[in-house]
Amino acid sequence: MKEKPNFTIVYVFGPAICAKKYKEDQLLSRETGEWVKIGETELSANIEDITIDEYVMDNAMKRIHQEPRTGIPVICEVYDVFIFPYQIGTDNYVRRRLCSELFDIENSKKNNEKLEDGKYQIKAGVEFVYGVTRSKILYAVQSVDHELLAKEVDDEKIKTLVRLCRFNQKNLDNTSKEEKSPASGQKKAILNLDLILEVGAEVILTKDGSKTVVVDNIGDVVSATYIGGNRFECRGETGRSSYFAKKYLETYAGKKMQTVNGNEYWTYNGQKLTLLRKN
Repeated sequence: MKEKPNFTIVYVFGPAICAKKYKEDQLLSRETGEWVKIGETELSANIEDITIDEYVMDNAMKRIHQEPRTGIPVICEVYDVFIFPYQIGTDNYVRRRLCSELFDIENSKKNNEKLEDGKYQIKAGVEFVYGVTRSKILYAVQSVDHELLAKEVDDEKIKTLVRLCRFNQKNLDNTSKEEKSPASGQKKAILNLDLILEVGAEVILTKDGSKTVVVDNIGDVVSATYIGGNRFECRGETGRSSYFAKKYLETYAGKKMQTVNGNEYWTYNGQKLTLLRKN
């Protein structure tokens, strides 16, 4: 009897000739035939094994070796592997975040909708994504991690999730800290975000001992710019969305929280990042 899976591996692979470009966080251009394929496979294992790179890669390769049956015409290479609690369709969650309006990236599912003559046209697999950089994939993976953490209430499961998050994010700081336009080579601001502090009107005690009335949107708006990967620039400092949310929730709202889902507190054009991703 087959053992019930308890983890899902999400793998990212593409043409071997693009591997260096992907690792350097350069844009993979659809116009020049560049793409990534994002898929998943199930795994039954213990937590100690799944935090070992080689073990996860070997199990991902068992599934990836079946890919040539789909007729991929070029030699490919595995770019990245990530691991999550078992859940069918985790690769879909990652792709939805990548291909949402927030990131302005397209995939085969979007292109399939444009087919006009269904009789003699064959739809491409929805797993193919175009116009992507590694930092965007890592950012999408991190948003899935944050969402899972925000929903979990069981302490033991949270501990496991934290270990999975560390595995998924181990290479985050090795990506470029800013996304550059291939044409100009200049820094490109992806998103300008504002932090909301939904604490209602209340009196809090500040660090200097004075009392301050805090309302939903404080007068001194905390703003940040998304600069690539999962990195933000905020008030001359770079860090993750969850780090800044936690920092300023404590500074302005007096809230000391162990874990924070940064996407619940950062807004783009007045809408929370979590809402934008769902749409």
